[in-house]
Amino acid sequence: MILKELSKYLQENKNRNSVNLLNEWIIERLKKPSLNKIDNILKTELYYAENNNGKTLIIAKSETGRTLLNALYNFSLSFEQYKFAKFIHNKNSTDFKHE
Repeated sequence: MILKELSKYLQENKNRNSVNLLNEWIIERLKKPSLNKIDNILKTELYYAENNNGKTLIIAKSETGRTLLNALYNFSLSFEQYKFAKFIHNKNSTDFKHE
C-alpha cells in the first residue's frame, strides 16, 4: 500500500533522483493533515525535524519505523537502479567515448 503510493510519486517525477524524491514525499505527507491510512502510518512511525537553514532529518520513532524507513529507502534505490539499467539498455558501446 505504501510502496504503491511511493511508486506512483517516483514514476510521476522519474527525471529526478529517487532518494531525494523519497525525502520530499515523506516530508510532504508528514506536514499535511492525514488524508488516509498511509498518512496515519507515516505519522505514527516517522518524525521529521527542520533547522533554520531548511535542512531536514527524518527519524524513526520505533523499530517498525526504522524497518519502514529502510524499506522505503531500498525501494527508492532499486527504482534508481531500474532507471539506470533502462538507460544503459538503450545505448550502444559506441555511444561512450574511449580515450
